[in-house]
Amino acid sequence: MMKAHEPEFTFNFGTKPTTSDLDEIKVKIDPTLMLGDFAIAYEKELYRRNPTRAEQINLTAEELEVYFKGIIAIRVKSVNSKVPDWRQAKELYIPTWIQFVISQIGQVIDTNRGLIITPVYEDSYDISSMLDTSSRLRAFEVDGVSMHKDAFPRDKEGDQDMMTMAVIGDYVKSMSETPHPIQSYVSAFIGAKLEEEAAFKVLYRVRYDDVKFIRAMLLHEESLI
Repeated sequence: MMKAHEPEFTFNFGTKPTTSDLDEIKVKIDPTLMLGDFAIAYEKELYRRNPTRAEQINLTAEELEVYFKGIIAIRVKSVNSKVPDWRQAKELYIPTWIQFVISQIGQVIDTNRGLIITPVYEDSYDISSMLDTSSRLRAFEVDGVSMHKDAFPRDKEGDQDMMTMAVIGDYVKSMSETPHPIQSYVSAFIGAKLEEEAAFKVLYRVRYDDVKFIRAMLLHEESLI
């Protein structure tokens, strides 16, 4: 078959490509699915490490849950605005797993996809109450409980692999396959969901584990405590 003649046009009207505005995806954090059970497991581990100290300090699972939520709230606030009590927040002792979780949360600018991804969390916190919980939690350092002081990330940037994931239906889904599935565990742990799911869920084509499976595995993983 003969190829159709392709005319050669050389005119140029001076047109230049320009970048369009980035579409914003808001990732809404809702840790209620796992954080309460994680706090219960954490309390049990404190009693296992030192029953006498745990009885004396009497740090309850409810107090731990509020504390962990407050840490997440401070991180999200630091991404989206200024934290007025930043100096006090730097004094908090943060468990290793929670510190890793907040290190993943942040703003991501994906120029290839034309997206800016921002975390949103509506919960508030009481810094005075958190300082009290932190002081009591610190007492368990001598029992080998791993935690970190002054451990909030200094910049707004989040982990691109984690921030391009979300819980959609019963699964963690992602925009692309990541080198390690741990980011999917963090996404499930914080209950990362799309604020405008109907508009953006088509971008999330890679499916990871069922959220219930991740929950069961995380809550039995001793290294998280």
